[in-house]
Amino acid sequence: MSVNPYETRATRRHRLVELTRRQFMLVVGAVASLGAVVFAGLESAKFLFPNATLESPPVFRPTVDPASITVDNPYMDYSHRVGIMRDDEGYYAVRLICTHLGCTPNYVTNVTNGTGVQNAVADGHGARRSAEQIPNGWACPCHGSRYYIDSTNFYGPAPRPMDWVDIQFTPDRKFVVDRSKLVVYRQAGQTTTPLWRLDPRTGTDNGKTIGV
Repeated sequence: MSVNPYETRATRRHRLVELTRRQFMLVVGAVASLGAVVFAGLESAKFLFPNATLESPPVFRPTVDPASITVDNPYMDYSHRVGIMRDDEGYYAVRLICTHLGCTPNYVTNVTNGTGVQNAVADGHGARRSAEQIPNGWACPCHGSRYYIDSTNFYGPAPRPMDWVDIQFTPDRKFVVDRSKLVVYRQAGQTTTPLWRLDPRTGTDNGKTIGV
């Protein structure tokens, strides 16, 4: 390339800077275009490969005979995080998700142990005759929260009771649980035992929901 004798050193530096700037903008543009193509390709691929989830479906049929569930023998399905209870008013299903940080509480036959709360307080929760009353409930293994059998929190950092989910009978008199449908939601400080129950005689629930 011939040298312009009238071009100053400052002019040559300016021309080189302009050339470098154009090259930089070309590189940025190329990278942006490539990114747009990749993003469009990934979005298109979603239609060919639907998202899969490892979570259990919200509606499921427990493999349990309803007649086998009694006051002192609830059905615990930890894989679906649901406990099915029975008392004198009927069946109800507790969603086993601790309201503190979402751990799965365990069913225990003496929930007041080590809390300083008298067994008689736990006995009185739920609709149970005197001969049926036991201090059973749930204990969270993560941070020590405790819940009475009606899912009311009484000890530890849990801020409110656990929720109840919908449970119904199928035509063949088996259970079907819908974890996506709440029938009881209580705020902090709400300690009254919920009245919602699935009646084993009529096969229908009484519709007495709370907070939903």
